[in-house]
Amino acid sequence: MPTRCLCERVARSNPAPPKPYSLTPTKMPSTRAIKGKIRSVQKTHQVTKAMEAVSGVKMRKAQLSALVARPYAMSAFRILSRITRSVDIASHPLVVTRPIHRVLLVIVTSDKGLAGGLNSGVTKRALQTLRDIGIAKESTGVLAIGRKGEDFFARRGYILEKHIQTMKDESAISDFSSVVSLITKMFTDGTYDECVLVYTNFRSTFEQEPVSRTLLPLSLDGLKEMIKGIVPEKGAFAEAKVKEGVNEDSQATSSDYLFEPSPEAVFETLIPRLLAIELHHAFLESKASEHSARMVAMRNASDKAEEVTFDLTREYNKVRQGAITREMSEIIGGIEAMK
Repeated sequence: MPTRCLCERVARSNPAPPKPYSLTPTKMPSTRAIKGKIRSVQKTHQVTKAMEAVSGVKMRKAQLSALVARPYAMSAFRILSRITRSVDIASHPLVVTRPIHRVLLVIVTSDKGLAGGLNSGVTKRALQTLRDIGIAKESTGVLAIGRKGEDFFARRGYILEKHIQTMKDESAISDFSSVVSLITKMFTDGTYDECVLVYTNFRSTFEQEPVSRTLLPLSLDGLKEMIKGIVPEKGAFAEAKVKEGVNEDSQATSSDYLFEPSPEAVFETLIPRLLAIELHHAFLESKASEHSARMVAMRNASDKAEEVTFDLTREYNKVRQGAITREMSEIIGGIEAMK
């Protein structure tokens, strides 16, 4: 029998003994490393606390801006309601409905993250709206107000019609005139058969709801629903909805009005303003939702930082106590050895 086969048979019959179990404890982290982690978490806690305060102030400002613009929107809507009694608007290019072959999506998102699931919620709502309409990706154009929405649809191969520069929090209705002109031009020349607006509606500090509305063709019911939704259901500004108590039906029971220069001219002037109001309102709602979601996210992060600091402090005390005990044991052992 060859020597190699004999060695292999002996090795299989006498396997190597297992390695003895090591009783050496795992190395504990040093106190310096733990103190460094504590300082890092505390600095993060300071940042999240400051961001929470800033987001809370911005959220209230956005709510107030939307509330201040509501009387203007209601007045414009009442004028439009009166014009419809004098002018037949059913044949207007911005009102007439036609078979839907191409859809223009106007989506409002934020530029920055750290806002929980705010942007993912509005993008999911947009995709669901497109699926409900039954439009393919190749027949959908996107106008994104906000970098997150633009990046989301660009990665998925959607048609980005134009880059819309993000407005500041303190925006005015006139800032959306160029966007309205672009939307109405693409709708009237037949490039798109319907325009859908998707944004996040602010319901309360802890509740934001992604919604979708039809911008074009224009609908009086859609405008009415939008104006009613300007005041939140909960919070400090919700009392305005109760105080206002406007009976729109009683206000609409007016007979004849004299329009100068003509009802048609007033209608042509009013339509772009109403669309700008709706876009401005959606932008303010999205801003209030963004700041609210970021405030809640930063509050949760601050609470988590406090928990981590507490756990690290307890671990630091444990390691420090272990080091003291070990030093005392060494000193006592040395004393005993000298006896």
